[in-house]
Amino acid sequence: MKFLIVALLLVVTAGSVARAQDTTVVPAKPPAAKPAVTRMTPPLTPKRAFLYSLLLPGFGQSRLDRGVSGALFASIELSALAMVRRSRADLTEARRYLTDTLPSDFVVTSTGLTPTGEVVGKYTSDLAKTRRLHVEDWVAVLAFNHLFAGADAFVAAQLWDVPVTFSAIPSERGPFLVATLRF
Repeated sequence: MKFLIVALLLVVTAGSVARAQDTTVVPAKPPAAKPAVTRMTPPLTPKRAFLYSLLLPGFGQSRLDRGVSGALFASIELSALAMVRRSRADLTEARRYLTDTLPSDFVVTSTGLTPTGEVVGKYTSDLAKTRRLHVEDWVAVLAFNHLFAGADAFVAAQLWDVPVTFSAIPSERGPFLVATLRF
């Protein structure tokens, strides 16, 4: 058995030792200039772009090579999620301390201190309702962001091959924006 392993190793290493290194110098060819390839079809269908951005705002835009737009939708999404979390924490706090009261004064008796009178805490039912509305507002921002990002990706996929040039021209009344479409 040892003899077979040694013989196999000799055959394998002998083949690699017997090969000589090629020292022929081949002149390098300069890289050929590749023509600019313009993609005439979008990388995503409009339906798929809409669904990607509807599920994860900014993802459809990034797949359509619209990084700035995608980053904008993603940052709005993250900000709104952070604010939903913060608003829910405020709502939980307001509901927890809704029935909280403090004594206004203490009377010393033989058994100890006895509270007299009550002061209502700063957490009222109106405050809890307001904080619940804050949560609802931020959830609405999330829903709007999802729908708007999906619509933006859908339109971007539809208008993929339309060349548009934007420019701004200064005028007496302020900047004048010009969009040029070539057909």
